[in-house]
Amino acid sequence: MKTINFKTPFFTLLAVLLTKATAFAQLDIDIDLGKSKWYEDPKVWVGVAVFLLILAFVARGRKS
Repeated sequence: MKTINFKTPFFTLLAVLLTKATAFAQLDIDIDLGKSKWYEDPKVWVGVAVFLLILAFVARGRKS
């Protein structure tokens, strides 16, 4: 007599539920084309680059 393996249907059901939950979570997508974020501003990137250059020169000049 064959025994029923309950692990396979459980994992199949779990995979289907997780896939359905992820697909449902992706339905609420809000795209604002007119607004810009702080990290899209070129001034921020220039400021970060200048900061990293200053940090590199300070770290290079230090002797341990």
